[in-house]
Amino acid sequence: MRAGIFGSLGSAFAALCCAGVPAVLGALSAAGLGFLVNDLILFPLLALFLGLALWSLGKGVSRHGLQGVLVLGWIGAGLMVAGIFILPVLIYAGALVMVSASIWNALAIRQAKQKAVEQ
Repeated sequence: MRAGIFGSLGSAFAALCCAGVPAVLGALSAAGLGFLVNDLILFPLLALFLGLALWSLGKGVSRHGLQGVLVLGWIGAGLMVAGIFILPVLIYAGALVMVSASIWNALAIRQAKQKAVEQ
């Protein structure tokens, strides 16, 4: 559950860095992490975080059975990648979709646990 939210937020952060959003780049520089503002580092980092988020969503689907969570996650991942190469505003939409999928997954897992306890 935490891996999905961490993966979603991490991939959103990496995508925003790839897009060159000034606030994100400034925060990295202020934290002394300006060396991370390099596409050779950010693209693999984005792939790692997207993979972590999608893996967590897939693991959650095996617990609660709602395939829509995983589909929503894939849509969000696709929007984030498309935002880097096509239209930067898609990164924000993709990040919102990824975080929404992670929250939906967490709530569905919680409901599945409650139903299991009741039975």
